[in-house]
Amino acid sequence: MLDVQQLFRRYNSDLKRYLRRRGASAETAADLTQETFLRLLTASPLGHVDNVQAYIFRTANNLSIDLARRQRLLPFLDDGEEVLDKFMDETPSPERVVVSRQELAILQTALNQVPQTPRNVFLARLDGRTFEEIGRAVGIPTQTAFSQMVRVMMHLRAALDRARE
Repeated sequence: MLDVQQLFRRYNSDLKRYLRRRGASAETAADLTQETFLRLLTASPLGHVDNVQAYIFRTANNLSIDLARRQRLLPFLDDGEEVLDKFMDETPSPERVVVSRQELAILQTALNQVPQTPRNVFLARLDGRTFEEIGRAVGIPTQTAFSQMVRVMMHLRAALDRARE
């Protein structure tokens, strides 16, 4: 299994630099970097990856391409977000609603077990704050904020896995 925290420490700066060279703003590069590692963390078990660095950079590149495509499409529409909302029917089925409510209750119980600081990091990230912003607000290094986020997500994933068994 990949140690996402170690990979984040090793490739975080290089990945942001790579994305900046591809034209992303500093903020967008930071967001794409975080999204890359969150995808890595939440992905199904990968098995053996021969070149982890290439995998990480390919994931970031794909995310930047997806973002560029969305940004190219939306300016041609008067209100692109509104048009996209009309095309997508995201109404879940009744079965999905029941399962989602059960999963939410499991996640809430598991989150209540997490100590206050990691919980605050997790909730701040859900609010869209970067790890750098969270670290400053909570008074911890950026790497620690990321590590705490990873631990909380692993705890929540384990709770869901246990419930599904």
